[in-house]
Order: sequence, then C-alpha cells, then structure tokens
Amino acid sequence: MAHVELPSTARNRLLDRFGTGARAWIDDFPAIVSELCRKWTLEPHTVHTGGTGAIIECAARVDGTRYALKLSPERTVTEEEAAALTYWAHAHTVVDLVDTDTTRSALLLEWLPDASTLTLDTGVDVEVTGLIADLFGRQRVPPSNVPSGRERVDFVFELWDRRRRALADPPISTEVWHRCHTAARDMAGDGDSLLHGDLHPGNILRVGDGRGIVAIDPRPCIGDPAMDLVDLAMTGTTSETQIRSRCRQLAGIADPIDADRIWSWCRSFAPLMAVSLARRDIGTDAVALMRNLATVR
Repeated sequence: MAHVELPSTARNRLLDRFGTGARAWIDDFPAIVSELCRKWTLEPHTVHTGGTGAIIECAARVDGTRYALKLSPERTVTEEEAAALTYWAHAHTVVDLVDTDTTRSALLLEWLPDASTLTLDTGVDVEVTGLIADLFGRQRVPPSNVPSGRERVDFVFELWDRRRRALADPPISTEVWHRCHTAARDMAGDGDSLLHGDLHPGNILRVGDGRGIVAIDPRPCIGDPAMDLVDLAMTGTTSETQIRSRCRQLAGIADPIDADRIWSWCRSFAPLMAVSLARRDIGTDAVALMRNLATVR
C-alpha cells in the first residue's frame, strides 16, 4: 500500500483552523489513511487538502473504482457533513455519501471526475437553479445533530475575526465588524431549512462526465435559506448594482426568498468577504466594495 503524507502547507492550514489540538491527528494521518484503506479495500493515491481536512483520491483494489476518502481532525465536522449528505441522498446535484467511519472522522464519497469549480462570470445559470431546488425544495424534517444558524454565524465571524486581526492593515474596523456580526446573528434566528452552510463557488464543481454541477463540503446548519445564497450573490461582481441584480436572480429561483433579504445578508457578511479578499491580495477595488457594503447604512 502506498504511503501518504499531508503536505506542509496543509499542516499549517489545519493548525490555523483547528489549533494545536490538531497536531496529534496530523502526525497520525498516514496511519489513519492506511487503516481506513484496509477497511474499505482501497489503494490511496493523490492527497488533496482543504480548510477542514484532506481528501485522498483512492481506487478500489477489486475493480479500480475511484473514491474520495475525506478526513478531518474534528469529529463533529464529519458527523454534521454525513447528516447533511444523508438528508440530500437523492439530490443529483449533491455529492453522494458511500460510507462513514465517525470514530476516525472519515467519509467515503463518490469521486467526481475531471471536476472544475463553478464560475459566475455570466450570472446564475440554469444548473444553479437545479442545485437550489435540490437544496431547499425538500420539505422533510432536517437532521437534529447540526448547529443552528446563529451558531454558524458566531463560528464564522469569530474565525474570520482572528484572521482580520492578523492582517497588518485590516480592511474592516472592529466597530463595523461587531455591528455586522450582530445584524447577521439577529437574522439567523429565522428559518428552519437545512442549509449547506458554505455554498461558495469553490464548493460547487462542474463534473466532467456530463452530470453538470455538484455541491460538496457542506458545513450544515438550520436557518434562513437566504443566508446560504450570499456567496452566489456576491462572487464575481464588481458593483452594488451587480450584487442587487444577482440577489433578484436568486430570489426568482428560490421563491419565496425575498431579494431584499438576500441583500441584507450580503451587507452583513461583507466584512467576511473583505477579509478573505485582503488575505488573498485580490484587488483593492473588490475590498473597497465589500467595505462600503458593510459600512454604509
């Protein structure tokens, strides 16, 4: 069996995300992968890393079928993702869950061949319409072991506030940050839908086998569907006018979600986007747009 290691960049990212408590898991990573591959009769190949763990491209030893073995240092992340993927098990636009091992914080997922991330250069297209229908069109009782929208809001604002304060020149003041956090938290008390929780274009893949787009990596919570549409409303836009237009597009798809509601979420989450852009050094104009959305009332 091939020996796999986490790249050093992934180690640093996971320590930043989970703290020093993840160090033991990082050190044990090769042994964990070997154990799971023996259990599921897989041969590990390429390691792909992300914000909450790693995905190892594997092949079944029997017939060569490819799978994605997804691991995280935090068991709760795995359990919540498994609950969401089980809820969306029959959704064509959500990645399929094959098996789980929560004792090892592991998910075995279908492999999505020749996948590329979604681009929104021309706005929201018909494929995104299908995804939104799959996510919010199912009137069933959501899983009980996922956090509330308020818990999710608190988590992302606290995580990104640490990153904001680490910047040499933070693009958002502490006063504006706290005001937007409070506004988002107030709105998050509404709604009882299961949300993806991290529905940005990087988590929406266009698959090369003709299947179309597929959502991956949910960080689910229970709340207001408009909250889930913020990244789709803002990514790739260059003006307030474009964002408002995108909000109307999305509201038309996700009826009865109101365009003004999505817009309010965009303004409350704009500080997060500003810090993300600043950390990646993506254009002062884009950062300024997000700063204005967060500041002007």
